[in-house]
Amino acid sequence: MSADDSRPGSERAFEEIGALKHQMESLRQDVQVLNTESKSWIRTWGVYLGIIASVFAVPRAAKEALDSFYQHPKFSVLKPVPLTLFYDTQHQMVTFSFPVLASNYGNRGGVIVGAAAHLEPPSVDATESHFKFVDETRQPIDIPFPVPVGVVKSVVGSVVFAGNGLIAPGKHRLDVTLIGEDGSPLPTMPMQFCFDMNDDLITVISQESQRLLNTPCQ
Repeated sequence: MSADDSRPGSERAFEEIGALKHQMESLRQDVQVLNTESKSWIRTWGVYLGIIASVFAVPRAAKEALDSFYQHPKFSVLKPVPLTLFYDTQHQMVTFSFPVLASNYGNRGGVIVGAAAHLEPPSVDATESHFKFVDETRQPIDIPFPVPVGVVKSVVGSVVFAGNGLIAPGKHRLDVTLIGEDGSPLPTMPMQFCFDMNDDLITVISQESQRLLNTPCQ
């Protein structure tokens, strides 16, 4: 192994980027000179093409070094998905269930550390303690849970709201937000569900769970 290979990846990356910046600055100065002194379109376009080539000629080693220096997850959550409702009339609680299909296209495993939800009307919030997640075999999954690189994490989430007047007839909207390890919502959050509640649907979900396949929000 050479002395150059033994240096940290971040150091090599910064050197590669510094060299590229120097080359770009030199080319920029050439363009300025051409704009003021040269009428040769052949030379002008030659410099322009040199700039374009430089932009796309970042050495592979620099990219690999940057990847090792700045490792991060990159989440994608499938939307839209069906929404299932159940109304516990005795305890005045409404349970909303939904599949979560989360992918990680980053270069490091990620973790979903929390969840939150908002229902309106009425305007009411749910925190992490109101959520439950289960896997495909219906085994409970504790928050936080990991999402490895290149793997589709398939779970079913549910959130419970309690109180009077939660499912009065009319239009309702549910927003569900999953939180990443940096404390920020995952990309494309929130998951949004909009639906109309009527007397017939209230009667049905008071007796059994009902899945709504089409819940778009305008």
